[in-house]
Amino acid sequence: MRTVELQERFDMTALEIEAARERFSGKFGSQPGRWIRRNGILVHEYTGEMTWQHNLVVNEGLNHALETVINAGTPITVWFHTGFVDNITPLATHTAAVPGITEIDVADVAEAVRETFNANTAAGQSIDNVAGPVSQYTADQTFTMFGMMLIGGGTSAFGNLAGTLWAQNLLSPSRPLVALDTLDMVYTFPATAT
Repeated sequence: MRTVELQERFDMTALEIEAARERFSGKFGSQPGRWIRRNGILVHEYTGEMTWQHNLVVNEGLNHALETVINAGTPITVWFHTGFVDNITPLATHTAAVPGITEIDVADVAEAVRETFNANTAAGQSIDNVAGPVSQYTADQTFTMFGMMLIGGGTSAFGNLAGTLWAQNLLSPSRPLVALDTLDMVYTFPATAT
């Protein structure tokens, strides 16, 4: 996405866009839940105090990758980016059917369904949605988002337990939101040989 398009989408200056690109360049891990807007105004960008978190690609996600890539299994073509409201540590044994968390839902956010994860082309052994469109949720009430996850193969309905859980990520720090705050969710998934 060009700088001008990003400026219009996020109401950021060209310098802010370039600084964001520089922060994303060459990083491993994820930097989800990047920007919070209140009444359309950028009120917080998680930068210095935010650490790059480790994505936990759960066993179910790893099995899906192996089955799809090595055994010519059926790929999942639509993935959903959603959040959760529990302060828990994601576990490798979590699945779409037993995610171990409480997902956000229509009581928490204005969106009626999970946001689609719009992945950019994989490069440099990672894939992300940095160039957009990013996943975006608008708070309907005051709540704290403690983590995010990527789930595919089921439906877009909040709380749907079908499909495949790819990864979960506990945010650090968590994201306190008030009604009408907009959270832009950026997620990077690296792949390493070790």
